[in-house]
Amino acid sequence: MAEDGVRIGRRTFLELAAAGAAAGAAAAPGRADAFGLAQADDALPPEREVPTFCELCFWNCGAVARVRKNRVLSLRGHPRYPNANGKLCGRGQAGAASVVDGDRLTHPMIRTGARGEGKFRRAGWNEAYQVIAQGFRAIKARHGAEALALFYHGSGGPLLRQLLVAYGSPNYAGPSYAQCKGARNVGYQLTFGEKLVSPEPIDLENARAVVLFGSHLGENAHNGQVQELVKARARGASLVVLDPRLSTVASRADVWLPIRPGGDTAVILAWLHLLVAERTYDRAFVEARTTGFDRLAAHVAPFDPAWAAERAGVPAQRIVDAYRLMVKAMPAVVVHPGRHTAWYGEEDTQRARAQAILSALLGAWWRPGSTYRTERAAVGDYPTPDFPDLPRNVDQAAGRFPFAEEVTTNGIRDATRTGKPYPVKGWFVHGTNLVQAMPNVRETREAIANLDLLVVCDVAPTEITQYADVLLPEDTYLERYDDLSLGFTRTPYVGLRQPAVASPHDTRPAWRIAKELGTALGVGDFFPWATFEDYLEVRLASAGLSLDALKRDGIALVPRKTPLYLGDGEDYRFHTPSGKVELWSQRLADAGFDPLPVWKGPPPPPPGRFRLLYGRSPLHTFGRTQNNPILFDLEPENTLWMSPGDAAALGLAAGERVMVGNAHGGETGPLPLHVTERMPDGAVYMVHGFGHWAHRLHRARGRGGDDTAVIDDYAVDPISGSTGMRTQLVTVRRAAEVA
Repeated sequence: MAEDGVRIGRRTFLELAAAGAAAGAAAAPGRADAFGLAQADDALPPEREVPTFCELCFWNCGAVARVRKNRVLSLRGHPRYPNANGKLCGRGQAGAASVVDGDRLTHPMIRTGARGEGKFRRAGWNEAYQVIAQGFRAIKARHGAEALALFYHGSGGPLLRQLLVAYGSPNYAGPSYAQCKGARNVGYQLTFGEKLVSPEPIDLENARAVVLFGSHLGENAHNGQVQELVKARARGASLVVLDPRLSTVASRADVWLPIRPGGDTAVILAWLHLLVAERTYDRAFVEARTTGFDRLAAHVAPFDPAWAAERAGVPAQRIVDAYRLMVKAMPAVVVHPGRHTAWYGEEDTQRARAQAILSALLGAWWRPGSTYRTERAAVGDYPTPDFPDLPRNVDQAAGRFPFAEEVTTNGIRDATRTGKPYPVKGWFVHGTNLVQAMPNVRETREAIANLDLLVVCDVAPTEITQYADVLLPEDTYLERYDDLSLGFTRTPYVGLRQPAVASPHDTRPAWRIAKELGTALGVGDFFPWATFEDYLEVRLASAGLSLDALKRDGIALVPRKTPLYLGDGEDYRFHTPSGKVELWSQRLADAGFDPLPVWKGPPPPPPGRFRLLYGRSPLHTFGRTQNNPILFDLEPENTLWMSPGDAAALGLAAGERVMVGNAHGGETGPLPLHVTERMPDGAVYMVHGFGHWAHRLHRARGRGGDDTAVIDDYAVDPISGSTGMRTQLVTVRRAAEVA
C-alpha cells in the first residue's frame, strides 16, 4: 500500500507520474509524418532554434523550437525558464503537431446552417470584421455595451479583454476562475490577504513535508512542481495525500488518507484540533502574525481525530500519523493550495480557508520550505487613452458572490439565459470550449439560443465553434507573438513568445484581431502601436530590457526587490483589514457566512448511483489536445475507473465498454471500464476532456466519455461564485444494453 512507498527516485516518479514526458519524447521521432516531414528530414540538423514559451497548458513552460524549412522539427524545454528547467512534458513536446494538424481552422467562416450544425461558408477577414462590428453596434445601441461578454483562456485573451473594456463592457470571464481555482483564491485571500498566482508560490525545493488535497501532481503534469516534488522526496521530505482515489502521487505517499469524497475539511479540522490541544502550533508566528486564534481554538475543540474519522471514513490513527509528520517538519511544510478546487460549492471556500489556517498554525507561510513571496517584474503597460467608466458586471448587478475576484462564467451564462439582472446578447469566445468547460450543457445551449451574435476565435474546431455565427481562426502559438509572460517564480522573469514558423493558412494572432476589430468598432485608439514588435519594445524598455535580446534568449531573469521569505521580527502588514492573518474572518461574518471553516460533506450516493470524480492526464490538457496527432496516438480515449465490488454488483467486467448517465437523461460514452482497487465503492472516475462530438475533430470525435456532458447537478458557492462539480451522481450500464 501507500505507506510502503516512503522513498521515491526521480526516474521512478517521472516514469509513473509524468509518463507523458517520456512517451512524448519516444513517440516524436516515429511520428515525423505528423509534422509534415519525410522520415529522413526529421534527423537533419535544424536551420535555427527559436526560444518561446508553450501554450499546451497554462503552465507556459519555456521552450526551444528546432526549425527547418518552416517546419518545427521538435521542441525541448528552455534551460533558463524557472517553470521548465530544461524539460517539457509529453504535451509540450507534441506541440508542433498542432501546426500541421489537418483539422485546424484555416480561414474565417460565417454560419449558413442552424447553430450547432457546423455549416459555414468561407469569408474574408474584412467581411468577418464587418459582420462582428455591425452586430456589436446593434447590441450596444439596444441594450448597452454591458450586453456584450468575452469568455477567454490563454495568452491571447488579455488584449481581447482590453478591446471589450474599451468598448464599454465589464463582462469578461474565464473558466479558469469559476470552474477551477476561484474558491481557492477567495479562501486564501480572506485569510492572508494575498492573491494566489499560477504556478502557486510553494517552496517544494526546501520542503520537509508536503500535503496534497486531491491534487494529482504528475497526472496533471505541472512541470516545475513535479520536478521539485521529485527532488524533495529524494531529500527525504515526507508526503501526505488526501484523495478518495489512489492516484499516482498517492501511491507514493508516506500517509495516504483515502477519504470519502468531501471529507477533506473534516480531516483538516482534526489537525487544527491537535495543533491547539497539544500546543504544537507555531506560537511565535501565531501570536505575532494572526488574529482570531482564541475563537479558532474554541471552534475546533470538538473536532478530534475520532470525529473526523467517522466523517471522512479513514482511521483516526492515520489522521494522527499525518499530523505527526507535519509537526516534525514545521515550518517547512507545503500545504498545497491545489488548483482545481471547484468540488462541492460553499464547502470549497471553507476548505480553502481551512488549508490556509493550517498553514498559519504550522508557521508555514512565507517561510523556507513552505511558500514564498511573489514578485512580478516591473514592466509597464503600453500607453493608451483612459478607459471608460464601466457599469456593474452581471454578478455585481445581481448582488451575488460578494468575494468573487473575477466575473463568473456562470453569471454571464445565467444573465444570457434569463435576461436578469440585465440581458447579455453577444458573446466573443476565445480559446475556451464552453461546451466542455462549464457544467450543465443544457444551460449553455439555452444561453446560446438567446444570443444575437456569437463570435468564436480558436485554433481547433471544438464544440463551441459549431454554434458560432462568425468563426475566426487563430495562429497556433508557434506562429505568433503574444503579450509578455511575467513570471512569479522565486526569480521574477520576462518571457517572450515569438513566431517560430509562419502559418500556412489564412489565420491571425489574437493581438492583430483585437487591433483590427478595435478599429472596426471605433476604439482603435486603444491599440495605437504600428506593429506588435513596437508594442513589445515599448513595454520592455520600461524595464530596461530589449526585444532583440529577448528574441535571442527567450527570457530575462530580473533580480528580486523584496526578500523571498518573511523575516522573523520583520514589520509587515498583511493585506487584510486587521493587517494580520485572519483565522476568524469578520468579513465573512458580516456577509452572513461562517467566519470559521465548517465541514458540510455531501451525503453518500444511494444504491446503484455513483459520485462522479474526474481528473487530468499527463498527456492531455482539458479538452484541447485530444485531436493532437501525437497525443491522440498515445492516449486516444479515457476509461471509467470503478471498484471491483461495484463492478461485480453491476455484472460488469474489466474492458467492457460502458455508458455513464445522469438522472436528467444525459449520457456519455461508450468508454472502456477500468476495474481497480484504487477506487472506493460508491464513486467512479474518468479523465476530463474526451468524448468530443464536433464534426471536424476527425481523430477525437466519438472517442471516450465526456464528464461535462453528464454534470448537470452542480453547486454554486455563494461566497466565491465557483461551481462545485463533484456533486453529480451517475449510473453506469453496459454499452450494448438498450437504455
